[in-house]
Amino acid sequence: MADRFWPPALRYSEALFQLVNTSRSGGQSMTGQEQVVVSPAARWKASLTVPIADRRSGDHQDQVLALRSLVRGGRATTIVVPIRDGRGPAHRAGLVPCKGRVLHSDGSPFSDGSGYAQGYSGAALSGAAALNAVQIVVTLATGLQPLPGMRFSMPDGRLHEVGNVIAFDGASRWTIGITPWLRAAYDDGTELDFETAVCRMRLASDDAAALSLTLNRFGSAAFELVEAL
Repeated sequence: MADRFWPPALRYSEALFQLVNTSRSGGQSMTGQEQVVVSPAARWKASLTVPIADRRSGDHQDQVLALRSLVRGGRATTIVVPIRDGRGPAHRAGLVPCKGRVLHSDGSPFSDGSGYAQGYSGAALSGAAALNAVQIVVTLATGLQPLPGMRFSMPDGRLHEVGNVIAFDGASRWTIGITPWLRAAYDDGTELDFETAVCRMRLASDDAAALSLTLNRFGSAAFELVEAL
């Protein structure tokens, strides 16, 4: 089944993206001591609240139809979820990307209600990166810098977080530690998206986005999602 992209009509009012299973332990010893280590194999989970005020036009056009289409198939459906964090290097430098709100020259949107979007990251891998790597070298545009806690996605929709900055060559190359480890191998020059990052996810259960409407128009959908691995 092809990935489904999050509809622009569904804007969440609350969002929690966090890594789970970030540590491992062998259990307690006979003396009660326990060694806990960081696991690179963590997995993303998300809790999203989407207010529904269904209208036939405008920003909230056909929200109910968009939601029904998105969750059709339940856990078997892979959804590309936008993080909407706004804390990437370009944002910090004041280079805010277009977020899909630019319309055609006649003022009309695309058929799904969205406008033109353009991301700007200026980030790419400097050298190939292996499967399960927890450290990568990144080239950033001059004046931009990665910081611990920043999140980015790879072209295949895998989400990662900067754990620490290890080295900087004084020009544009940064060596950073990341979590979780890379889900795939990537070639030199692969672009990293810090500004409009996404994560490939699926519903935690088939009914994890149930919607009850008041007056057949108003409601709130609570999404529980886990990373699609």
